[in-house]
Amino acid sequence: MKHLLLLGLLFSSSLIVSQETDKINQSFWDNFTLRKSFTSANSKAKAAVITYTNPKDKKESWLLNAALGLNILTPKKEIIALSPYIEYHRNTLVDEEQNNWQTGLALEWQTRDLVLKKWSPILIGSTKYNQDIKNEVNSLQGNLYATAIFKGYNLDYKHFYIPNNIVNFGKLFQFVYTPYVGLENENRLKTETISEEGNIYRAYLRVTSSIVLFPISEKWCDKIELVTDWQYRYNFSENVDELTTEDHNYFSAGMNYIFFTTENGSKSAKIGVDYVHGENPSKNFEDQSYYAITLKVKF
Repeated sequence: MKHLLLLGLLFSSSLIVSQETDKINQSFWDNFTLRKSFTSANSKAKAAVITYTNPKDKKESWLLNAALGLNILTPKKEIIALSPYIEYHRNTLVDEEQNNWQTGLALEWQTRDLVLKKWSPILIGSTKYNQDIKNEVNSLQGNLYATAIFKGYNLDYKHFYIPNNIVNFGKLFQFVYTPYVGLENENRLKTETISEEGNIYRAYLRVTSSIVLFPISEKWCDKIELVTDWQYRYNFSENVDELTTEDHNYFSAGMNYIFFTTENGSKSAKIGVDYVHGENPSKNFEDQSYYAITLKVKF
């Protein structure tokens, strides 16, 4: 029942972060956002993922990856957002179940004005309290990631190597990718055993990509999307006795059918087929693989 209440809370409001609007009197609800997590740039945020089954005479099954945040800053010339948020990740479809929630403060800052500059770094950071319910580990976590945005490049496929720049490969597909580099830390406050106590510091590398098929087709434009997400983490410093590995790899690939989207893509709803392999210690997802069919919503 508590899971159903949480799901109801996540979907009870109209949720969108609007960063570049010139309107002075923004609606309070327009500052909300619903997404998968706060580890991506706002413009590249992934949709929240939901799968739920409750068969007769069997245990219910969950796959829920969702985050709800509120931008508390007034939009300025420099694009900046500061959002208190709550995030929940639950997966009972796998052997090593995931049951993790986080709450904290997320920041995104485009540090330079593209009216005056040709490019700008985008910094993405957060400080949060993390609870791994399954393994009974409570911790304080922090992260700082960076990517970049450039201006002056058109849709010509010759510019495919420019990060965060959408290009068309003829009539067949549209492509964009986003690289991230950064640091993460985990300071454990409460653990089930002494061997799990300690602090962890990780280097972080990530590359996401999106291919949208038939970008100029009147019928199929913005309907079929192929996505990938590769993440690598390396523990360069830690004092947790229980840890036995330094490297953490995570990879996901999926195909989505988009049945609703706004013109700028800030709101969307889609059904997708996903493959996930690896581990994500920042979300307490242990090393394993699975396939899933999910509903994905972003507002």
